This record gives sequence, C-alpha cells and structure tokens, in this order.
Amino acid sequence: MEEDVKLMADLGMKNYRFSLSWPRMFPTGDVKNVNMKGVDFYDRLINELLKHGIEPLATLYHWDLPQALQDKY
Repeated sequence: MEEDVKLMADLGMKNYRFSLSWPRMFPTGDVKNVNMKGVDFYDRLINELLKHGIEPLATLYHWDLPQALQDKY
C-alpha cells in the first residue's frame, strides 16, 4: 500500500477516494467484535496519504455489509 500511495503522489494526485469495508472491520456485524487489523489498515492508509499530501476521501458505505447484518435486517 505504501508503494501505491507513493506512485499516486508521483503522479500528482491531490485526493484519493476509497470505500471502507465494513466486513473487514466488523466481520460479525457486532460493534463489540471489532477486527482491529481492519481498522489499523485504514488508519495506516489515511496516514500514508496525508504524509504524501493526498487528501483521503472515505466512502462510508458502498454496498459492503457484514453477512450477519444482512441476514438480520
């Protein structure tokens, strides 16, 4: 990911839009069961973008829902 962000900076990109994967962060759909590796990924991505002067634009929901929530609702 670090290499990809460096390439984006080298290309002169000023912002980067990405979607948050809720199943990656909450695989069971329960806020009490957070996958910190998933949260840490987005933390690292955002920090890397900012380090290179690229504005992160996170899409909060893009048709990506934990299966447990889909089944429940």
